[in-house]
Amino acid sequence: MRMIIEARIDDGVGGGEAIRLAEFERLDGDLKQLGLNLAEGRSLVHEAQRALVCAQTRVVVSASLNCPQCGRALSIKATHAIRYRTVFGKVTIDSPQLRVCKCVQDRSAKSFSPLALAIPLRVSPELEYLQVKWAAHLPYAVATTLLKEVLPVDQTIPTSGLRNRVWAVGQELDDHAESAIRGEREYPPADSHVKIVALAVDSAWLRHRPSRKEQDEAKFSQYYPSKRPLPTGRHVNIIAGRAVRDDGSCKVYGYVNREVTSAATRLDHFLSMQGVANDQNITIVSDGAGEFEKAVDGSKRPLNRILDWFHIAMKFRAIEQSAQKFPDLLALNGRPVQDEIASAKWLTWHGKGSKAVERLKSIYDMFGLLPKDSAHMALWWNLRGTYWFLESNGQYLVNYGWRYRRGMPISSSIAESAVNEVVSLRCAKKRQMRWTNKGAHLLVQVRVAVLNGDLKMREMPEPLQFSAARKRDNRRQRVA
Repeated sequence: MRMIIEARIDDGVGGGEAIRLAEFERLDGDLKQLGLNLAEGRSLVHEAQRALVCAQTRVVVSASLNCPQCGRALSIKATHAIRYRTVFGKVTIDSPQLRVCKCVQDRSAKSFSPLALAIPLRVSPELEYLQVKWAAHLPYAVATTLLKEVLPVDQTIPTSGLRNRVWAVGQELDDHAESAIRGEREYPPADSHVKIVALAVDSAWLRHRPSRKEQDEAKFSQYYPSKRPLPTGRHVNIIAGRAVRDDGSCKVYGYVNREVTSAATRLDHFLSMQGVANDQNITIVSDGAGEFEKAVDGSKRPLNRILDWFHIAMKFRAIEQSAQKFPDLLALNGRPVQDEIASAKWLTWHGKGSKAVERLKSIYDMFGLLPKDSAHMALWWNLRGTYWFLESNGQYLVNYGWRYRRGMPISSSIAESAVNEVVSLRCAKKRQMRWTNKGAHLLVQVRVAVLNGDLKMREMPEPLQFSAARKRDNRRQRVA
């Protein structure tokens, strides 16, 4: 049994010549290979794509062989190949180089390629979208391997090309955000129905990969110790946040701190893109880390910061475990220390943080500068850390019980999950990779767009018109 698949392209004038796409043979009555396999299917769609692309480009070339002003036939200077990458394989197209007609006044450019102008991008929007979306979820090498198994793109997607594609799209997203911050783009109109219940911001650290320049400087310093380079950061700091709306939906954002001009403007930009009004009060839940101050300082929006209850409870838990060893230990007021610690915890829960700090400090002062008994050292140390933590963040303590009973967030778990979703699942955990600041920042922009559902397939760009001035500019850029 033989199956022959042919294609016939009808240009509207007459029947075209049949093009054989594929031919498959099967043994009669043998069902071990039932239907087409994956390799045959990929080969079939690749041949169909090649036939259609070549037919479409021949029409463009035929329409460009005559001068649009005088109608004179243009001579062909040379012919080169254009490689156009699609989801169904790479197609090689013959692209003639045509000489400029003598009737053109500005003849500083002697020739042009109509196909190079008609196809400014050499990759289809579908392939670019799939590459970027898969790389946002999987490592570059894994995404490349899986795409090659599904699509007929065996020689189309190198790992380095996939990474460069992600960087290019990430740079476009980053430039779009920066231009909106500078006022060059308009934000969507504010929606009064959009209410942000809480916003949480947290940070993550990734292993740093030195750049090529830093590697060369390190090698140079081995031979010239006096030229030893300045120490560089060994970790990449990524800020990630999540906004929770009153309808339960969430949006995330993220960036590398060293790759943005202002962290606060990034926060304002994120809220503006969600349609949040400038005068809407935003409650931010934080864990008291120093990175949070960098993320919100300078914001033009009214922000109400509260301290995360989860980290408070963890510190009280450490004190409670240390105090369990001394059930007979009494405080200065005669009450058991365990009862005093429990009272301080519930005072904090009900918004009376100053009284809780006083109780913890009284227990801490009971031991003096250093406890005389070394067995009390752990309890003394945990008391010191907890009361300093509460005292330094006293202005951010609220009535957690009141918020909890009304279903309002009191924990930064939404920020922890944002870090886990934006950063850890792609860049850390079992994928122990080293990152540069730029590479991590651009990948985070793409991943955030994918998670928020904002990554859209680009439209096919409009064909360029031939211009001698444009060709001179392109030549200068290549020389520079």
